[in-house]
Amino acid sequence: MTRLRPKHLPHRVTIQELKGEGAEGDIWATAQPDRPAYVEQKTRLVVDRRATSPTVGQEVTATTFVVLLPDDDCQPRSRVTVWPGTPRERTAEVIDSAFFDYHGTPSHVELYLE
Repeated sequence: MTRLRPKHLPHRVTIQELKGEGAEGDIWATAQPDRPAYVEQKTRLVVDRRATSPTVGQEVTATTFVVLLPDDDCQPRSRVTVWPGTPRERTAEVIDSAFFDYHGTPSHVELYLE
């Protein structure tokens, strides 16, 4: 399996995965700071894959695109903080994620954030 390397991903993000739902609401994993990433602020239409969203299955606007290493794969509704420590820092929910593992190409994860 060909993989991207951290040196190819110039940005850092913090990832907090949604683990499930309990009697008192959502259950979140411990935040994983300083994860290698490639981040672009750009708007595009994506299909909403968040199971509890009122717009699930509909096209919604994503404002941030993130590429991660395969080990950092996370599902829709997880929280990702981009541009930590800068004036552009913000935390957003994952609208959609895709895992790419093809022979002969770098494996990676793509996230679309609200």
